[in-house]
Amino acid sequence: MTHTDVDWLCAAPPRRSYQGAGPGGGDCIPHRVRELAIAYGLGARAHHGERHWEDICDQLAVGWERLCGREPVPWAQVESDVEGAWRLVQTG
Repeated sequence: MTHTDVDWLCAAPPRRSYQGAGPGGGDCIPHRVRELAIAYGLGARAHHGERHWEDICDQLAVGWERLCGREPVPWAQVESDVEGAWRLVQTG
């Protein structure tokens, strides 16, 4: 993966809103949270290698909750960003 790929992921417009967003639902996931989700997906691929996404998705969801700590962002809000980064990395 090149730096250009990561830059592209980080620059993509957010697609989802927070649960409980303000009136009109215009509050999107902050850029720093998307970056964290992307980094989490890249790290998961590096750590889990050839395992299938479906085999580790639940494990990653639990890890995401621990990673977010006091500022929880629901896994459902970032799962596609994490998975996108996971799939971007070529293994083997």
